Amino acid sequence: MQPPDTITDGVVVLRQFREDDRAVVLSTMRDPLVREWLNVPREPGDHDFDSLLRVVRDGRATGERFDYSVAEPSGDEPLGAVIASRRHRDNYEIAYLAGAAGRGRGLMTRAVSLLCDAMFEEGAGRLELRTHPGNEASQRLAQRCGFQREGTERKSIWLHGRRVDAIVWSLLPDDVR
Repeated sequence: MQPPDTITDGVVVLRQFREDDRAVVLSTMRDPLVREWLNVPREPGDHDFDSLLRVVRDGRATGERFDYSVAEPSGDEPLGAVIASRRHRDNYEIAYLAGAAGRGRGLMTRAVSLLCDAMFEEGAGRLELRTHPGNEASQRLAQRCGFQREGTERKSIWLHGRRVDAIVWSLLPDDVR
């Protein structure tokens, strides 16, 4: 599986992360809403961005994960990110995050949908997504992208040093989207 380096629908662009994304990515890691729902470094610094770039490049090289920066064609500045990570049985888990400039405009819904389409075109048979039960915005995004809620996994993810429940969502190639 090797989805394209760049994917676009003319409204959003999914592209590879670059060195010049450093300041925006570190700022997004400091965003209070991002910090509430994701495990990010307490005080993000250059070494965290360098580590992220290594994980992104290694994951793409091995086919274990595909990370994309989300931007608008007119600006090219990262507004968020979408990620597909290989899981057991060759399923892929979709994850996403948006900085303040990327929220509330439908861009992340488009970005997740584009990534899902690309993964299905590459042969993925099932995509999964996990949301925290309290993260209603993330649950709404999953629904808008056509994911079906399957249930709650008890204490299945780590958030801020402790195990918490996760709602599991799935999307199959033939599902209505």
